[in-house]
Amino acid sequence: MHELLRWAARCLDSLNRGLAALGCLLMVLITVAICLEILTRWMFDITNIWLVELSEIMLLYIVFLGAAWVLGKDAHVSLDVFLIRLSTKNQRRLHVALSILGATACFVLVWFGVDVMIDQFRNDIREPTIMAPKTFWITAVIPFGFLLLGVQFLRRSVRAATGIPLAVDAG
Repeated sequence: MHELLRWAARCLDSLNRGLAALGCLLMVLITVAICLEILTRWMFDITNIWLVELSEIMLLYIVFLGAAWVLGKDAHVSLDVFLIRLSTKNQRRLHVALSILGATACFVLVWFGVDVMIDQFRNDIREPTIMAPKTFWITAVIPFGFLLLGVQFLRRSVRAATGIPLAVDAG
């Protein structure tokens, strides 16, 4: 059983690392595209009206693709000023409670996110923009990201309860 859990943890770490790398790639692509947009507008008076819309969508994806990896690294914002005043035992208890609360919130958002995404798919809803993409493709990353974040919160609660450091050495 322990070997199965270790394998699942390695798979989760690999998935989160890959998605964070994809988020980084998207950020590089946005940066390059905007630089090219500036050059083409300045040199040739050509503008790409779809670039702003695509950048907005990519920024949404970047947030949700990288959130679970950041939590796994224990790099989210925390109230260290408050935490250092607590005993180690109470710090662990607080981490367990907050992680379970975070996981619960994430799984509720997954439920409603999937419901919204299915509704958008069934009704063939499109964004009222230049590109007019199907909205469910934009929305899909939200429940997916919250699912990974919820699993990472559960993992964090187990790590806190057992006294294992919260940060995962995922490379």
